[in-house]
Amino acid sequence: MKVLVLPDWAAQFCDALAQRHPEIELVVSSSDEGASVHIRDAEVLFGYPTSDQFDSAADLKWIQTLDAGMEGLFAPVPQVADSDVIVTNARGAGAPMIGEHALAMMFALARQFPRFFDDKTNSRWDQDGALECVEYLGDKTVGIVGLGKSGRETAWRCKAMGMNVIAVDREPVDADPIVEFVWTLDRLDDLLSESDYVVVTAPYSPASANMLGKREFELMRRSARLVVTSRGRVFDNSALADALRNGTIAGAAVDSVNPEPLPADSELWGAPNLIITPHIAGNAEQIMLDRRTFEIFEENLGRYIAGQPLINVVDKSKQY
Repeated sequence: MKVLVLPDWAAQFCDALAQRHPEIELVVSSSDEGASVHIRDAEVLFGYPTSDQFDSAADLKWIQTLDAGMEGLFAPVPQVADSDVIVTNARGAGAPMIGEHALAMMFALARQFPRFFDDKTNSRWDQDGALECVEYLGDKTVGIVGLGKSGRETAWRCKAMGMNVIAVDREPVDADPIVEFVWTLDRLDDLLSESDYVVVTAPYSPASANMLGKREFELMRRSARLVVTSRGRVFDNSALADALRNGTIAGAAVDSVNPEPLPADSELWGAPNLIITPHIAGNAEQIMLDRRTFEIFEENLGRYIAGQPLINVVDKSKQY
């Protein structure tokens, strides 16, 4: 059985993997030319093929991707969805970092850090004004949209702060003692109206495109804040900019936008009370994220060889 590994950073982990599974032919090939040759008779692929490479892969049975989001596979290689190839992703590799990033964004919004950065830039000391705007997170309600691995990492951190945690999810999820209520997605309106902070960790799929727009922002409290750590395609740019300018909601922090990079003329740049980070919520020291991503592949490869069910299997019809 040939196992083809595409990312060059994965080479550092492959010697140990080959020793653990001497029965496989493990090939590391980060060049397009090498990948095009070796994928023809590979049974397992770790990485992202091109459309032409996928079409030439006569023996391919399983693809393990490098990310939780699936745009990197289904957008350039849409024919994967109608194939018999199993697809698994790296969901969970960056989840602890996403939980930390979500909380950092919430702290920044509650404690008005952007305002104080501006004050420092302008050599301005405004204690009286600051006293009127800083808030306490501990007694607030956070509504989490998408209670997967990243959502749960966010939830327990919020609970540890003393927050009340509620959630909605498109799929049935197990009850969690950290979360007071876990509703189905048809209760999204209730979550929006009851939350002081709405944190979106739900993955992008065609069904979730612009799930938060003008109507949804109007359901939120005027004092509420939005935090998005998943994908920029889940919210409408213009609607969010308008909601911030009009005071429909009090603030927002987003780690992903659509498109990326965000064009210089995007109205989001000028929107008030908005924090933008450049799609780094799931990142940490690179070696840490690389290792956690590869460990998911290692776990799945062991399962695949043993004929056991794989983890993080993607529903190709839903693209997540």
